[in-house]
Amino acid sequence: MSLRLLGKNTAIYSIGNVGARATVFLLIPLYTHFLSIADYGLLATLQATIQIMAILMSFGMRTALLRFTSEYEARNHLGTLLGTSIVVNLAGSILVTGMAFTCLTPLFKVILHTADVHQYVGMVCGAAWAQAMSTHITSYYQAQNKALKYMVAGVSVAIGLLVTTSVFVCVLGRGVEGALWAFILTHVIVTTIVSLDVLRRTGVGMSFSLVPTLIRFGFPLVFSMCSELTMGTAGVYFLGYFAGLETVATYSLGYKLAQILLITTLSPFSLAFQPYVFSNLDNLNNRPKIARAFTHAILAATLMSFCIILGTRALLPFIAPPAYAPAFLVVLFLVPGMTFVGIYYFGETLLSAVKKTYTIGYIATAVAIFSLLLNYLLVRTLNWYGAAFALNVSFILVGCALAIIGIRQFSIILEWKRICILGCVFMSFLVLFFALRSFEVVPFTLVSLLSGLLCVSILLRRGFLYEDERLALSGLFARLR
Repeated sequence: MSLRLLGKNTAIYSIGNVGARATVFLLIPLYTHFLSIADYGLLATLQATIQIMAILMSFGMRTALLRFTSEYEARNHLGTLLGTSIVVNLAGSILVTGMAFTCLTPLFKVILHTADVHQYVGMVCGAAWAQAMSTHITSYYQAQNKALKYMVAGVSVAIGLLVTTSVFVCVLGRGVEGALWAFILTHVIVTTIVSLDVLRRTGVGMSFSLVPTLIRFGFPLVFSMCSELTMGTAGVYFLGYFAGLETVATYSLGYKLAQILLITTLSPFSLAFQPYVFSNLDNLNNRPKIARAFTHAILAATLMSFCIILGTRALLPFIAPPAYAPAFLVVLFLVPGMTFVGIYYFGETLLSAVKKTYTIGYIATAVAIFSLLLNYLLVRTLNWYGAAFALNVSFILVGCALAIIGIRQFSIILEWKRICILGCVFMSFLVLFFALRSFEVVPFTLVSLLSGLLCVSILLRRGFLYEDERLALSGLFARLR
């Protein structure tokens, strides 16, 4: 698998992610206009809970499937790997659902500000199970480098979610409950269709002796993935407790908009990067290519961050009512932390490649606990500013720690000069946007665009790109023309 194929798959995953998640952002105006601000805050809290529960239910089987696909396919036992990982996934779903009903009900009562939470708990568990199974079964396409099919599955979920949510929320007026039913129904339908296609190709089997191997590899990743979500969403829960669901709604809107960086750039890079690294473990000549791929990811993240902040400032009045105006500052404050999620993914992939998933689990869990403490101390006094600060500090810590350890374990040398230059450019953009925050939309946009074009021109003239990169870029523009 070459860097060209890595770039191609990243582009396909990006298109798929944008297509799949575009519906989520199309749903934002629907939620903000058809739900009260308190109900939207409630839905945002439940959505964050679904993401955490889906990871707990998966037991890390998605990454385990990616890691061992090549090995078991060579033995002609891919159906056994897939079937066993699905069984582990189902067992995890039953375990987490039981814990949610027996242990977490008092917590939900406090966070959701309601006494009758059993219905919400049941729907959240159902939605988490549906998402966990959907993510797991479609990861087969990722493991096989079938990025186009992966994209189609994701876009199908998006279209289905848009249709069902419009019916349940807009037409039937079912509110938060309707939004959750739409989520469950869509994922169940798409998972069923994808399962028929995948199992027809692989068959299905079960090996009890394989279960310990999968759990040893995958279960530590549950801690890292849950820790990632904890760092990202802890602010939502503490804001719900200390500030109310209205503040949760504004912060959650800004958080979703800042996540566009993950959707369009960092997650697609991770989806393509993991199979690339796992399929080239014994080829030492690819280590410099891995380092360069990381530089390209940072460059893409810097450019996309600029576009996201600029676009938020211009489009926010059309996305949500005026009560959500502070969401622009939320986006501006959260983008740095989102960028370090990409560095987190990079280090996580390198450590997974050398089977040091327990290291990922230890570090991510420690930082997540620190994040909870930091949110508790800051949110009660600084409101959403404290939540944003805690998120940034947490992702910077875990991203740097995993990247440093992963680089040492995998023995690669990064392009530090170019990475430092990009870091300076990124910080300059943030300072510029903060200085222009009180400008009207038109002058804000013009000054920002001129500054961005000037920066790009300087980088090109000062030889930031290597010769082969300049040629590749010129070829791309020629093909686009």
